[in-house]
Amino acid sequence: MTKINGTNTPLTTEEASRFESGVIETVWSETGEPHYIIKDSLDVKEYAALAKKSLESERIIAHDFTSYVINGSGERADFEYKSGWFLEGLAEQEME
Repeated sequence: MTKINGTNTPLTTEEASRFESGVIETVWSETGEPHYIIKDSLDVKEYAALAKKSLESERIIAHDFTSYVINGSGERADFEYKSGWFLEGLAEQEME
């Protein structure tokens, strides 16, 4: 199991398209965390990085979590999603 951390570059249109075309299914946990099943021939490490970038660019989930990408052969790569919501509020001094 490989762990993917830290993406600092925004998701490009090409990356978004490649990610969407490689995902077979998105499975949502009871706590609202997505896990991705991708086509067997694809690199799980690459798709874990793309999943992280995609989620962080959408910014629709407000809590941090660890998720994963898995293929039909059982290869899996984990990634850490950081919402940034709490930190943004502190940076903009919105919270007292």
